[in-house]
Amino acid sequence: MSDLSPGPRPSDLPSAVAQAKQSWTLQIIWIIPIIAILVGLGLLYKSIADRGPTITVSFNSGDGLVAGKTLVKFKDVNIGLVKTVILSKDHQQVIATIALNKDAADFAKKDTRFWIVRPRITAAGVSGLSTLLDGPFIAADLGKSDDKNDDFTALEVPPILTGDIPGRQFILRAPTLGSHGIGTPVYFRSLAVGQVVAYDLDKDGKNISIRVFINAPYDQYVTNDTRFWNASGIDVNLDATGIHVQTESLVAVLVGGIAFESPYHSDSKPNRTDINPSPSAQTQIEKAVSFGSERAKTDTVFMIAPSRTAAMKQPDTRSQRFVLNFKQSVRGLSVGAPVEFRGVTIGEVVSIETAMDPKTFEVIQPVEIFVFPDRLKVRDIKTGVLLPPPENEIARLKELIKRGFRAQMRTLSILSGQQYIALDLFPDAPSYTFNPSKYPPELPVIAGDLENAERTIGNVLKNTDRIVKKLDEQTIPELDKTLKNVNALTDSNSPLVTDMRDSMRELTKAATSIKTLTDMLDQQPQSLIFGKPAEETKK
Repeated sequence: MSDLSPGPRPSDLPSAVAQAKQSWTLQIIWIIPIIAILVGLGLLYKSIADRGPTITVSFNSGDGLVAGKTLVKFKDVNIGLVKTVILSKDHQQVIATIALNKDAADFAKKDTRFWIVRPRITAAGVSGLSTLLDGPFIAADLGKSDDKNDDFTALEVPPILTGDIPGRQFILRAPTLGSHGIGTPVYFRSLAVGQVVAYDLDKDGKNISIRVFINAPYDQYVTNDTRFWNASGIDVNLDATGIHVQTESLVAVLVGGIAFESPYHSDSKPNRTDINPSPSAQTQIEKAVSFGSERAKTDTVFMIAPSRTAAMKQPDTRSQRFVLNFKQSVRGLSVGAPVEFRGVTIGEVVSIETAMDPKTFEVIQPVEIFVFPDRLKVRDIKTGVLLPPPENEIARLKELIKRGFRAQMRTLSILSGQQYIALDLFPDAPSYTFNPSKYPPELPVIAGDLENAERTIGNVLKNTDRIVKKLDEQTIPELDKTLKNVNALTDSNSPLVTDMRDSMRELTKAATSIKTLTDMLDQQPQSLIFGKPAEETKK
């Protein structure tokens, strides 16, 4: 018999009872996750809504670019951040992906410029010193184009000008670039008012075009007759008045510079009744410009003169060419030397040559000059009124030559030995027949001061030689004979000396007798009456 008891019957097991499904109810614990999700979605939306455009900028080097750290700035205000820095596919450039701020979306223009700001020392000064502590950053210059762009190439060097600087650009022409590089300062009355922004060789290869930018409001002083000149280094000029040294600033001495100024017009002097006693600065500028010529337009072309003297030189519309045939040395006279009439410059030397007559072998020095007749004004001495120039200038020149109008070479500076041409009236000058048919016509010349001095010194030397020669031939032999006769007379054995000795002895005896007589008279004055006393009486 088995000990196992039978198991429970199926009818004895409990049966499942179906119940109705209960509805879901919100639990308090779920409120916190829901709020977190909603905040996250809001932040995500705000991030997407505030996100600006993403652009790429290519650089030749990634020095200073750090993803997630390097900022993009405009006027020292952050407008973006570098997100990634990678190499281009050809490994030639570094591409930085930049996320611009939403308020800087308009920087994604076609002509916007980007560059890396680092410490730099240029002719314009020192810049980027703040990056020594904060590190390099990317600077931007807002473009003006309406076209959008998201791919840019960075500038290797910072631009001299940005779009927000007021002013105007002008073009200067020079035969050589000299020391005028990008950033070279431009001066107006020794004030730095602009700089060189670009330069290029002209297509014909004859000149250099230098583009300068003049800051406002100084650009209003650039008129159509403004003169530009090279202000680099130190300009030393030696003339009859002494040594003149001119420079703009230490920067111009070291790295070069350009200066400009407008010449004063005597016929544009303002009327005092038209001037406001206390005008505003803008009114002063407008009046100052209106007294001269009109303001120059943007990109007006000017020539650069080598110095201020050359730049401010009075322009002459008419010129007359003459030749002066000197028979003396023209040492010290150079091309460009002034031609003066009683101290007033009325022309300049343009050519110096040497010529020789093949028959007589006479050598002359043809010097060609330009004379500007408009500088020699005709004025009524009594009334002071300017008169129109004469219609027949040849007749006037003939009359002047008849009255002694001559050319003479004079010394401009004793220190340098420079010469110049002086035109003046010499009433005692020899007569001269002027030939106007020759070209260029010849003006008569007279010997210069230096030549006269040399001639006088030469005459003195000739007379001195003649006197010395006469002394050698006549006077000195006679003096020699006289000295020999004197020596013969003064010899100790000569009769003259012997007679002189005997005479001296006699004179000595006479003097002794006179002394004896005076002594006796002193003791016995009565002897003058009674005679010499006897010997016994004396005793």
